[in-house]
Amino acid sequence: MSAETDSLVVGSGASAVNAAYPLVQAGRSVVMLDVGFEDTVYHKLIPPAPYAEVRRTDPRQHRYLLGDNFEGVPLGKIGAGPQVTPPRRHVLANTETLLPTVSTDFAAMNSLAIGGLAGAWGAVSFPYLDSELVKSGLDPQELRRHYEIVSKRIGVCGGRNDDLTALRGQLDELQLPLEPDGNAELIYSCYQRERSTLNRERVYLGSPFMAVLTQPRNGRSPNPYHDMDFWTNEGGSVYRPQLGVPELQKYPNFSYRRPYLVERFEEKGPGQVSIYAKSLTGHQGEVFQARRLILAAGAMNTARLVLRSFRQYNQPLPMTCNETTYIPCLHYAHLGRKPKDRCHSLAQLTMIYDPTGDQQHLVQAQLYSYRSMMLFRLLKDLPLPCRETLRILQAIAPSLVIVVLQHEDSPNAGQTCVLRPSTDGTGDMLEIAWRPPPETVRHQRKCEKVMMRALRQLRCWPAKTLSPGHGTSAHYASQLPMTQEDKPLTTEPSGRLRGTTAVYVADGAALAYMPAKGLTFTLMANANRVGSIVLRGLAG
Repeated sequence: MSAETDSLVVGSGASAVNAAYPLVQAGRSVVMLDVGFEDTVYHKLIPPAPYAEVRRTDPRQHRYLLGDNFEGVPLGKIGAGPQVTPPRRHVLANTETLLPTVSTDFAAMNSLAIGGLAGAWGAVSFPYLDSELVKSGLDPQELRRHYEIVSKRIGVCGGRNDDLTALRGQLDELQLPLEPDGNAELIYSCYQRERSTLNRERVYLGSPFMAVLTQPRNGRSPNPYHDMDFWTNEGGSVYRPQLGVPELQKYPNFSYRRPYLVERFEEKGPGQVSIYAKSLTGHQGEVFQARRLILAAGAMNTARLVLRSFRQYNQPLPMTCNETTYIPCLHYAHLGRKPKDRCHSLAQLTMIYDPTGDQQHLVQAQLYSYRSMMLFRLLKDLPLPCRETLRILQAIAPSLVIVVLQHEDSPNAGQTCVLRPSTDGTGDMLEIAWRPPPETVRHQRKCEKVMMRALRQLRCWPAKTLSPGHGTSAHYASQLPMTQEDKPLTTEPSGRLRGTTAVYVADGAALAYMPAKGLTFTLMANANRVGSIVLRGLAG
């Protein structure tokens, strides 16, 4: 490939696609290198019908609900949760061999699929508050504009005026909110009655911002309310980055190349970057050249590429990750009520706890109804024999609420990743150590007790708390943090990697802090910003 290529983007996830847009739309030549695994089996089997109808009528439902090899039946820990159903298993395919990672206390998830890990994200899209942006290394005034650009591009829906308005970040470009299901309507009605009591506890409830269409946009359809969102994406209503790749391919100056595994990069001079990749079809090495390189391969893989390219083996990097707790609840006020057939499977409500009263250390939870998920996922976690538990679950399933609670995270000495060379010299492995400070863990448990008390006030009785394990939120950041300090293995506020003239980091590796609300929407906004900066540099 000629050095006349303006920019090469590594990856095809949320950051990669949105970093490419400003460059492609301005007419600059962009090549995206990706492995690009995708589902070629299950999505073709799923009928465009509501979940209740599928369960009653489709004789092939076991194939995509359980998987041909029963890969949808987890026997161990809850792990990544309900999002990684058989039609989404390709998101994690072959990473153990192609992106080897080892840890005794951290369940790292990588992706080589088209769309990356966001191929299975929950689509909650809260902007960061100004204080959260500053701690992440970002300029609030600058990023607000990019939030709006991305929101218009992907489609974000949500309510404008409720008790979360001051806590979830500002966003003007919004579609109408998704319709709540019966559980959510009753819970919110109860919140209105208990509002003053809960607000004194600094607990607030409202509707989430979601990257889901409620009105048509760019050939995509509004959500059909089939309650099949964990299994399929009918009409492309939920934004996933793999939808952005074919949009970019409409431009003649954009090229999507797969299956290529990028292994390292090297600067030959100002504006001359060589990228070394391996084709997974021919298994031969190839060299690509470009004037600018944008790393957006996912925070952990970007860190791996930088450490390998700089030959910085055994050099620990910081790392952050949202700690996640699942709280299954029985919404007893809903017992005996007929559930709505017209509903979606995504987050119905968001609860935010402000423990310090200054919006600096928020704890956030999404509330989901459980109707379209398989009951066997809960069997092993309830303290009764399976046969009796199944009968109980069948009776109460329409009134089950799953609360997915997340905590903020900041870098500390006990949370690191290190690239280790193999003993035989044939490769390397990313090693992760994860030992959060005891005081942080104690604070998290204290916050969870407050949230559980609030849930009881909302007539949602928590059965227990379930820890899926460190790392299973799949929200990773801070390995190459943005900072004003001129330090090795960091990025400048522009996103340029220190020690280079033309390499930029556009994914979570550059964010210095991770609030509780999840980072994907902010990743997209920051990637659009980085792409715009690269565009200006090419024009200079």
